[in-house]
Order: sequence, then C-alpha cells, then structure tokens
Amino acid sequence: MRVGACGLNYVDALMCAGGYQIKPQLPFTPGSELAGTVTATGKDINDLKAGDRVLTRGGFVSVVARPRSSIYPIPNALTEGQAATLWQSYSTMLFAYARASLSADQTVLVLGASGGIGRAAIDLAHSRGARVIAAASSDDRLKSCGEVFGHINYSLEDLKVRARELTKGDGVDVVVDPVGGDLANTALRALDYMGRYLVIGFAAGSIPQLPVNQILLRNRNVIGIDWGAWSGSHSQEQENNLRTLLTMAERGSITPPEPQAYAFEEAQTALDDLMNRRVVGKAILVP
Repeated sequence: MRVGACGLNYVDALMCAGGYQIKPQLPFTPGSELAGTVTATGKDINDLKAGDRVLTRGGFVSVVARPRSSIYPIPNALTEGQAATLWQSYSTMLFAYARASLSADQTVLVLGASGGIGRAAIDLAHSRGARVIAAASSDDRLKSCGEVFGHINYSLEDLKVRARELTKGDGVDVVVDPVGGDLANTALRALDYMGRYLVIGFAAGSIPQLPVNQILLRNRNVIGIDWGAWSGSHSQEQENNLRTLLTMAERGSITPPEPQAYAFEEAQTALDDLMNRRVVGKAILVP
C-alpha cells in the first residue's frame, strides 16, 4: 500500500525520547498506525484491489507491504487522516470504557480533553449516551472539544469544586486521566460514590501519588488502562474492538477529528509538538 497518512501519538514521542516503559532496540522506526491506498495484492487476495483505501499498523513509512490479516478497509465516512488516527486512541478508550462499565446517563470527567485520547474519550462517551465534562488547560483548547455537558478550565478553576457544581454536588461517575501530575488528586476527589478513575498516562510528566483513604472512603475504584500490553496478548479481542469502531464510524456513531497534518520531513517538529503538548486533537505525517 502507498501510505497517505501516518498517525502520530504522544507515546511515539515518549518512546523516541526514551521515556516509555517499552524501549525498542535501536535503530527503530517510530509510529504505529497507517492509512493509504492499495497498490498491489498477492495472487490469493480477491477481496481487495488496487485503489482501495485501507488502514493497518506500522511506523513512519511511505510504502509498506502487509499480510491481508492486518489490513482493514476504511469506511466511506472517514478520511485517510481520520482513519490513520483511529486505531490507538479509540481502541484505548473502547477498552477503557468496557473496563469501567460506562453506561448511559452517567457522567464522565475527561482531563486533557483537547488531546488525542481526550477527543476519543468524548466521542465514545457520547456514543454510549453518557454526559461529558471536558477539562483542559485553556479556553481555546476547550472550544475544540465540541458540545459537551460542561467545561472546566483547570488553569483558572478548581477541578473538584467545578465538577461537583456541574453534577449538583454528586460528583462524576468516571474520570479519564491521560495527564497525571497535580490534577490527579483533585480529579479523584471529584468522583461520586463507587466512581471509577481510569489511569491512562502521565502527559504532565509526573506520576501522581493518590491518597488511598479517598479510594476507600467512598468505595472508589482506580483502574489501570494499559491498552498496548492488553492488545498484544489479546489479538482477537482487539481485532473485534477495531471492527466495532469501524462499524461505528460507518454508521456515524463516532466522528474522529480531522488531524493536524505535518509533512513527512517535519517528523521531528511533530514529535516535539506532541511532547510539549502543542497539538490540539490528533496529528498525522503526510508522506
């Protein structure tokens, strides 16, 4: 396939900087998701042809060969850019919400709501009928999150106080936290009774120390979400999840954001922007 878009993720930047728990042997090609067009097929392939739009796993490349089992047709509802950024973020949040048993009429507080994981968290929460409180570091970032139940600018507002105001004192049912750092403690305290705190990452750069008494007192649950490790050992379940996401996109149940595009030669700039949290939404490299 000729690659039209390479998905960019924060984890790619972290891995290049040597800060990720998985440290690949050098040299390696960063990246994990691709979208493009079929240029040729093997003699036994009869369900794909040249010109078909497809997505697959893979790093920052312009042309790639893949086994048929790892290739998925792109729904007509998605651009190549949207498709190239669907796999990792949306698979992570589909897995996370299954772990959290998120249901309709529950309220989700999404930290880092303008980022890739945050936007996927909002989209998939809406698809389940849940209410979303988007939290981000600026009003401009919050504007990119679309229509939600409530907004919190945590640079200006107390996260716990505002979340409880929006839920009429009850607190939220689920916290989605890809940020970590100083926000974690107040986000935990924003949870209602039996609330679920989803630990997804530490974009703020520091790993929080959560007060265990706050978990005990209201029967709260802290759930670790390591989708990468899980998907590697549960390939069939992940394939089912990806097919579910593609069906949802085709039906309009989810609408991934159109990503910010960088030229292939700007890979270093793109990774620096991700590492320093200058990207709003998702990003791609265009060969």
